[in-house]
Amino acid sequence: MRWFEQGFSLLEVLVAFAILSISLGVLLQVFATGLRNAGIADDYTRAVLYAESILAAFGREAPLVEGEQSGPVNEQFSWRSAVSVYTEGMPDSEQPRVRAYQIRVEVYWPGLLQDRSVVLETLRLAPVASPGGG
Repeated sequence: MRWFEQGFSLLEVLVAFAILSISLGVLLQVFATGLRNAGIADDYTRAVLYAESILAAFGREAPLVEGEQSGPVNEQFSWRSAVSVYTEGMPDSEQPRVRAYQIRVEVYWPGLLQDRSVVLETLRLAPVASPGGG
């Protein structure tokens, strides 16, 4: 009578553990990539909100003036802006009552491999100050 042992051989167990470890490594890599992408998406969302807030302040908190400005938003984000008179497609008039300004706001921050940024641009109308002040 022959004796047959039940169970797995050592080679089968080693192969199973190798497959399990490779699968877990790939799965962890997928989760890590997802978390990193979620963090990047969160940074972009915050940058867009900061840019919209800065853009909304132009012409409301102070008169629109041509030029460039910049500054920090917080420890991570910084911003810069450019305001210029926009004349393309505007009607020619000797005494215009309003002037169009092109406003460009960029919010930027350091990334892992490269700097990242969000740029928003808009046109805004502002009244032209009369020479006599009235």
